Order: sequence, then C-alpha cells, then structure tokens
Amino acid sequence: MIRAVLILGLIALAACSRPAPDPRSQITRAQLETVTTPLLLAELTGLGTAAGVTPVSANGDVTTWQTGDGVSLSFRSGVVVATRGLGQDVLSADVENTLAALRGAREGYYTRFHSFMDGEHQTGFRSFQCRVTARAAERITIFDHVHATTRVDETCLSPGVQVDNSYWLGGGIMWKSKQWVGPVTGYLLTERLVR
Repeated sequence: MIRAVLILGLIALAACSRPAPDPRSQITRAQLETVTTPLLLAELTGLGTAAGVTPVSANGDVTTWQTGDGVSLSFRSGVVVATRGLGQDVLSADVENTLAALRGAREGYYTRFHSFMDGEHQTGFRSFQCRVTARAAERITIFDHVHATTRVDETCLSPGVQVDNSYWLGGGIMWKSKQWVGPVTGYLLTERLVR
C-alpha cells in the first residue's frame, strides 16, 4: 500500500505542475512492479489533468476508484457510471446496453442515458443513440507491458453532441478506455497500471 501511495504521489505531482508533464515520464514499470494494489491512470482531456486512482469501494458490480484528493470515478465493468468532485459530474449513467454491445450481445443502435450536474447545480438528463462502429483485435502497451485486447469503438449521438468512446478489453479486464464524461471535463482516458 505504501508503494501505491508513492506512485500516486508522483502522478499527483505531475498533474499539479504547470505545464503538466506527461505522468508517464514520472513513473516506471519497475516502480509499478512493486505495487500490489490495483491502480489506474486517469486523465481528463477537458481539464488537462491526470491522477492515479485506487479502488475504495464496491457495490455489486460497480467499483469506485478515488484520487488522493477525493475525486471519485465509478465504473461498471470498466464503463463510467458516475463521477464526483469534478464540478459538472456524471450523477449516474445507464450503460446496460453499452455493456451488452461490448460483449457482442447487442447489434445495431441502442440507447444510453446519463444524468449530470450542470453549471448551475441542477440535475440534467441526456439520452444518446449509440452503436458499435468498430471491433478488432489490438495489441496495446501500457508501461512496457503488452496486452492482447479487443478494441471496441462506440459512437453515441444526442442533439448537438457526438461522442466517440473506445474500450480495450482483454481477459476480463478493461485495460484502456476513452470515455466521454461531459462537455467541460471532456474525455476520461484510463489505463490499468496494476491489475
């Protein structure tokens, strides 16, 4: 656990400095090999920040991961279902159809629903029409570890918004993802650093 805290500290230092250096330049595979706690690298494109997150709770098939300063990200089988501490948070997301599509159990268009906190602290709702646009085997490298994955690309449309999500799955693990979380925060990029 102490080693995980040190790695998180290195990532947090990278995120706080201006201009923020790439967190990948701050930690090494050798350092990660000493960590036994599951660890994700999470980056928010709209906010230009990155942090290490570790799991803090599980409720059924939803796992909540948290940064050292209390920002939390909740995932259902690797797909974002809630965020807290980002400002305009995802309060909840119904991703059942996305999960079915990732398993290959759904074809064609499907719906996806999000509730979110808007800039005036009001709850808003958005529905999307989504479909899988590509599915292919892809080998990815995360901090010098190569993973055989299936990349699934998902395009979701809502009035005035097009979202392009990507998921890299292998061996029951979401190794990497690019998921839209809101107009201000942009895309959440995740990489599984420690299983």
